[in-house]
Amino acid sequence: MIYLDHAATSPLLPSVLKEMEAIQRQIFGNPSSLYTPAYEARKILHISRAAIANRIGAQSDEIVFTSGGTESNNLAILGAARASRRGKHLIVGATEHHSVLYAAHALKKEGFRVTELACDENGVYSPEALRASIRPNTALVSLHLANNETGVVEPIAEIGAITRERRIVLHCDAVAAFGQIPIDVQALKIDLLSASAHKLGGPKGTGFLYVRNEISLVPLFFGGSQERGFRPGTENVPAIGGFAKALEHLPPRADSSARDLLESLLLAAIPGARVNGAGAERLPNLLSVTFPGASGERLLAALSAQEIYAATRAACASGEREPSHVLTSMGLSRAEADATIRFSTGNSSKLSDMRITSNAIDFAYRNEKRTMNTELNN
Repeated sequence: MIYLDHAATSPLLPSVLKEMEAIQRQIFGNPSSLYTPAYEARKILHISRAAIANRIGAQSDEIVFTSGGTESNNLAILGAARASRRGKHLIVGATEHHSVLYAAHALKKEGFRVTELACDENGVYSPEALRASIRPNTALVSLHLANNETGVVEPIAEIGAITRERRIVLHCDAVAAFGQIPIDVQALKIDLLSASAHKLGGPKGTGFLYVRNEISLVPLFFGGSQERGFRPGTENVPAIGGFAKALEHLPPRADSSARDLLESLLLAAIPGARVNGAGAERLPNLLSVTFPGASGERLLAALSAQEIYAATRAACASGEREPSHVLTSMGLSRAEADATIRFSTGNSSKLSDMRITSNAIDFAYRNEKRTMNTELNN
């Protein structure tokens, strides 16, 4: 099997599974209680919180554990908007994950106005366009650190300088970027940052939201004082411990050699193949390629028959009939968006697998073109 969909989820690392099993067996206490087993559970939370905070240049008490990236995004956007005394205007990027876009647009029912910031043909947001979109009542800006379909990295340092100068809360969805590139929330002037464990060899169902100490949030639900009151409920200690364990395997920046090799092989083999976001900085593990005139779904089916697994878009949107909003926002037509495959590498990716994948795509693409020509001639 060749697995090239790490941006959807990554296999659980064996050391993470071992760590979680040990915690599950030995550390059963409720971390909010006041006896020794509870202290042991609380210690896991403390160690894990510190490990994550150190990874992004934050303080430990600024890390709020959640069930994953979607909850973190919703808590950031709904929580910050509802807590704001500044006004009822939000700015979100046009190519954001649906958990950001849908959360922002849900606030329209509460009287908020939402501006979607357009990107250029590479998927990059313009800091100056953002500046021009800010209103006196702008309460929140939500722009991803990097896109989950193309890997395009946004100019968040410049954007953060603008929002901090204007005293506007800046939220960044870093689910795709966390563990792939260095992140320093202080240098980038980020106020809220979302991330998830299962994209980097950790368990599903756990993530975090970085909340800068000066930022106020209204929680999504109520019932306890856990996680500074922002996320009530007993913490998932084994999963959180597994998240921290996964971080031990991550270098400061992921290796791009597998992605780079696959990119060069595909561009050399397939006439007219185009890398989306090629003119921008991209994450080292993500590659979005459009194969002109092809069907991305049929290419994926041909790959799957050889136990090679990739994706046409983000997994959360795979059931939708509409083309990728990320790619159409970058100017691709519906046909071009439907002819696109996303490859995402991870710790299991080998250079030899990239050659096998390229050969399989080349064969499938040429076979499909022959089939299409035959159908047209008939």
